[in-house]
Amino acid sequence: MKVKYDYVVIGSGSAGSVIAARLAEDPTINVLLLEAGPKDDHLYIRMPAALGFPLMNDRFNWFYDSEPEPNLNNRTIHEARGRVLGGSSSINGMNWVRANPWDYDNWASAGVEGWSYADVLPYFKKAETFDRGANTYRGANGPMHVETCKAENPLYHAFLEAGKQMGLEHVKDHNGYKQEGVHVTQRNVGSGIRFNTHYAYILNQPPKPNLYVQTGVRVKRIETSNKRAVRVIAESPSGEVSYEVEREAILCAGAINSPQLLQLSGIGDADHLRSVGVGVVNHLPAVGQGLKDHIAAPVMYRATKNVSAAKELSFFGKAKLGAQWLFFKKGLGATNFFEVGAFMRVRESEIIPDVQFEFVPMLGEFQHGNVKLENGFQYFFSLMRPKSEGRVWIDSPDPMKNPKFVFNFFDNRDDLDLAILATKAIRETVAQSAWDEFRGAEVTPGKDVRTDANIEAWLRNTAGTNYHPCCSCRMGNDQNSVVDNMGRVHGVEGLRIVDASIMPEIVSGNLNAPVIMMAERIADDIRGRPPLLPEKADYYLAN
Repeated sequence: MKVKYDYVVIGSGSAGSVIAARLAEDPTINVLLLEAGPKDDHLYIRMPAALGFPLMNDRFNWFYDSEPEPNLNNRTIHEARGRVLGGSSSINGMNWVRANPWDYDNWASAGVEGWSYADVLPYFKKAETFDRGANTYRGANGPMHVETCKAENPLYHAFLEAGKQMGLEHVKDHNGYKQEGVHVTQRNVGSGIRFNTHYAYILNQPPKPNLYVQTGVRVKRIETSNKRAVRVIAESPSGEVSYEVEREAILCAGAINSPQLLQLSGIGDADHLRSVGVGVVNHLPAVGQGLKDHIAAPVMYRATKNVSAAKELSFFGKAKLGAQWLFFKKGLGATNFFEVGAFMRVRESEIIPDVQFEFVPMLGEFQHGNVKLENGFQYFFSLMRPKSEGRVWIDSPDPMKNPKFVFNFFDNRDDLDLAILATKAIRETVAQSAWDEFRGAEVTPGKDVRTDANIEAWLRNTAGTNYHPCCSCRMGNDQNSVVDNMGRVHGVEGLRIVDASIMPEIVSGNLNAPVIMMAERIADDIRGRPPLLPEKADYYLAN
């Protein structure tokens, strides 16, 4: 096995597999892709309906917990992060959401050159094969297979109709001209199989003999010489190993692990690094700062008719589901259950949606792989552009210790006020006549939680993460940034970051598709290719 590579890519997730595969399209260079976790060929990963198991299983998951959250009654927040080939794209909910086009124009207007909506649209299209075919907004020849959900359960129909009764438009493609409204969800599933990035970009493509993939290898630090990345030190099953870097080390470890590895490598705030016993390579105080996530909470109801997905997930139902999926890749096993959703402005003053609703046609609790299901339905709301910020840090030079992080959810009072409005908006939606046939008792927050003060107390006890951490190594050219507009770490040559940590601001929607787009965009830059030509396309703004 080689120990010297042109490019060493650290982390095989939503960005890493994309970067490695695109770089390896050049047969004259060799690429090493390192993954701390195992392979991604497990049934729980391939079968969409099994999404709850890898999400709550430490075999495939770093299984992190935050530090006590000061505005959530000092609760710790569990943060699922993929530790398997495909990273978090192997354990997520598979909702294919690009965010709002305005988000990228907002990045560009903040000075991050090359990331306007016109700049990123061709890369979104390059990444996907959309089941409805190509058009101004969509691609049809990319590695990621994206299908439109069937949404056949009557609870899905009630969700869509209730949204329309609330005044929301039924949008045919929330990844096209207009995001705001109710929609049938799109998911990265093809032929009944989860299309995580490792499967889509590597396994489902012609073999590349110059791409080397190693699992079970945990990176400990990146070594530099004269402020240039020259080698990657890792722990493998056979002991410590050193990989020489000829051109670049590319950190794709995510918004928690990327800042951790920078700090372990001596890149971060100098005073902090010295205080924990790490030698300073480059003083970069923004490393780990500005952590954001979509604050989320579930509003749950029992159903008066036994029509939820739970009825099909009894012991015998699961056996039928498994057989249908194993032999035909069809049936309930091919669903991710999130088959309808909505983007809404709960504040009319906004020009794009400030809240997302994700919907599941059952009541469920996922506890370490044991899934307890009941008849009912639930709305998950997420705040699209929260103002509260946290941070990621190390408290030891030991690379095997988990990083520390805190989200500081509701640190900004505006986020809490918006979450109260979102809770009320769900209740108003479920009060529409479309739900009369199915609406049972409210499980959470519960009928006794009525006043704003009551809802606030419930939120402080309940709200958590939608598993979308980002912004902890931001792009930019000021003191709040860690990398430039193409992911190059300030002050260190031959080192990039490509993952959600470099987002200059959180975007309005799930992060998997945006991170894949970012990796496609930066892969061209690493290869020295001119960027794809910008594509102007109109999009909807309110007011």
